[in-house]
Amino acid sequence: MTDSQTIPDWIAADTSHTPPRAWAMKSTRALGPGESTPDDLRQKFPGAPLLQCSDPEAPQIKLPCKPLDLPAQALGGNRFTLPALAASDQPPITSLLAPARGFLSLNPGWDGVLCVTGPRSHWAHISAEEIVSVQSFLTGDLLTALRANPALSHLDDTQQDNAAFLDAVSDSMSRPERLAARLATATSTNQLAGLLIGTELAAARPYWLGQQVAVIGQPPLADLQTKALEAQGVPVTRTDEPTMIRAGLATARAELQTN
Repeated sequence: MTDSQTIPDWIAADTSHTPPRAWAMKSTRALGPGESTPDDLRQKFPGAPLLQCSDPEAPQIKLPCKPLDLPAQALGGNRFTLPALAASDQPPITSLLAPARGFLSLNPGWDGVLCVTGPRSHWAHISAEEIVSVQSFLTGDLLTALRANPALSHLDDTQQDNAAFLDAVSDSMSRPERLAARLATATSTNQLAGLLIGTELAAARPYWLGQQVAVIGQPPLADLQTKALEAQGVPVTRTDEPTMIRAGLATARAELQTN
């Protein structure tokens, strides 16, 4: 390969992820097989502009809004950021705009609901390429915190019983008020996840009922969320999270080059 093929045009960075991750980019294509850190890539390619998902100082855009119409903002030092999304009833959301842009750029005209999983999961109602509303949940953080609790140290991490997981989802959806009691009787991490996801689905029912849903996230949480939704008869599209994030940042990068 020549230098022109291996030297990136820009750096895509997901700074809402823990830890922050980044990819060296040639147009819309990631160079190399894996991801790095933003600092490492900036040191390796000091002349490459960096475009990240969101910065704590980034402007906040109120909902509803059209993700593909929101330009990146300059931070100085050849760094740019996407804005954060602001809903009236929750803190600014930094991990939704990039994957939403990516998905909508790859699926033009798509209407439905995006479910972006992670430490916080975000349910975004999409209509006419606009994010109409968002509801967020701490399911991922709760699962991590509960799994680290000494009282639940007996849970089996190896058991991957699909039936037990779906039973836990169904139980928690039908009687979410019993969540605390059911958590005390869980025997596996898989079952624990089912109880938490079931409670989330019960609360998010207005989003997914009668809708098509695209799940964006990393395994195992995104895969479990997909299984839980499919068990409710919901048509689900499971997507690759890094691909959506890079695609979303690439659309913003293209706009910067034309302005």
